[in-house]
Amino acid sequence: MRKEQVLIPMVRQIVQRPRLAGALFKFDRYGNPFNDEFLNDPMVLAPAMRDHGPVDWHPLYQQWFITGYDEAREVLGSPHVGTQEQMNVMLDVAPATKLNESTRTMLRNLMLLTDPPLHTRLRGLVNRAFTPKQVSRIEPMMASMVEELVTQFGDEIDLMTDFAVPFPAMVISELFGFDRSDWAWLRDLSAALTQITDPVRGYDPAEVDRAQAELSSRVLELAKERRENPADDLITGLALAEAEDGDRLSEDELVSVSALILIAGHETTSGMIALSVLMLNEHPEQLEQLRERPELWPNAVDELLRFDPTLRVDPRYALETFDLAGHTIKAGQNIVVLPQLANRDHRRFDDADELRVDRDDPSPLSFGHGIHFCLGANLARAELRSALPPLMDALEPYNIDRSRIEWRQSIALRGPDTFPISKRG
Repeated sequence: MRKEQVLIPMVRQIVQRPRLAGALFKFDRYGNPFNDEFLNDPMVLAPAMRDHGPVDWHPLYQQWFITGYDEAREVLGSPHVGTQEQMNVMLDVAPATKLNESTRTMLRNLMLLTDPPLHTRLRGLVNRAFTPKQVSRIEPMMASMVEELVTQFGDEIDLMTDFAVPFPAMVISELFGFDRSDWAWLRDLSAALTQITDPVRGYDPAEVDRAQAELSSRVLELAKERRENPADDLITGLALAEAEDGDRLSEDELVSVSALILIAGHETTSGMIALSVLMLNEHPEQLEQLRERPELWPNAVDELLRFDPTLRVDPRYALETFDLAGHTIKAGQNIVVLPQLANRDHRRFDDADELRVDRDDPSPLSFGHGIHFCLGANLARAELRSALPPLMDALEPYNIDRSRIEWRQSIALRGPDTFPISKRG
């Protein structure tokens, strides 16, 4: 039996009892990562974690925590670590053990959680389809999507339901080749499937199985149609992608790749839009600088990604024993990179805990590094560049009150569930 099969359900039971969690984690050297204060601002634990250095083994969690920028880059780019074992761990712990075989197959083929040689093969095929040309094709359409959404704003809006969730869903639907009306379907599907990223919180496996079956049916139906009648969209590229040796994605792999692009691209971008709005609202001098110098927006996007990213954890597994910053990481040990803290490493950045849209070379690790660098990084940046300037202008007559935000209950992804905003006066 894996130690995680005991540890994760035990932590889950504690987390579901806030008073018990508060009492137990009160004595932990990091503090309580499951309370509302941490969900509101992950940096509340930063001082305690920084006190233990950029590489720290924590026996309670049975894993190494990486909070240093250079150390994080080294781990993420290291051939000594992998991600596939993280998926194996997830699948061995309830409620994932109750998922049906079709869903488990989809998860095993998720490119983000596979190692070479399977990862190398999948990435090579996907790169033939998900090209910069696909992003450039969709980018001009983003402005009209933004305008369509902001013109519907009323006196009271929820930033999530009225913009941050539908906009990236509309973009992904268009990119893939789904009907424009499918964005609402994608939103609901994404919410169901994303639950698997947080095994500590738990989820209903039947709900995830239903969502996976629906996604599989739609993707394979559309792929079959595009093989007969190709179009200038991503599903056509994926369905027809062929390596020099004639290798192609199997139907199971096509579903997994589609799930990764559809869901990961939607969930992380929606959270990042909301966090960016909050950051700029709380740093009005930075927003004013962008209005005076709009050419700074591309750099500002990277700075926003550095300052408060949606990705909370980037897990790895030691394939063999290796040394990192004077520590010996043993084969079989779990490792988790914390992008939020690595992005604010004071050894790497001057004034690391300050938002500066004109910062030289923000270079965030929010999209990862190495062979698992985010496939959709260019798309996400394009969405943020297209959405944020007109969105911030549209929100100018609104009051944003952080205390009204309800934060997502997740240790994997950061962002609001609800973000109510009211017009002034």
